[in-house]
Parts: sequence; C-alpha cells; structure tokens
Amino acid sequence: MIREVIRPQCNNFTINIPNSYVNREVEFIMFPLDEPEITDEVKKQNISVLGGSLHKYSDPSKIDLEDKAWELHIEDKYT
Repeated sequence: MIREVIRPQCNNFTINIPNSYVNREVEFIMFPLDEPEITDEVKKQNISVLGGSLHKYSDPSKIDLEDKAWELHIEDKYT
C-alpha cells in the first residue's frame, strides 16, 4: 500500500505507479484532510433543529414506559 499526503497547488497531479502495480487493479481515493471540525455550537444547532420533529409519531400513553423500555423489550422477546 502506498499513501501520500500532498498539498496540491494546481488542478493537475501526476502519479508515478510502481512497477509492481502495473497490470493490476488499483484504487485512488482523494479527500481533504483539513475538513472543518463540527463545533459543539453547530451540534447543538443541529439537535435543536431535529428536536420535536418526530413528535407526530409519539404516543403519550407510553411515556411512563420509557424508563423501563429496554427491560420490557428483553422480557417480551425472551419469555
């Protein structure tokens, strides 16, 4: 495997392929290594946008069961 990190200065880049790779299938993958980090502020904004989006599927009669949902599921599945 060959891995090389570069900082291109133009739109063209030439790759020298080793002799051992000639006539073989190879894969070239390119992606930026310096993608901007997602800050806590952005995460909070994303969560707040989603907050309440599934409300239309909620069943108020089952709110009391939420604390024991996992235990009830396992009990129902294995008994």
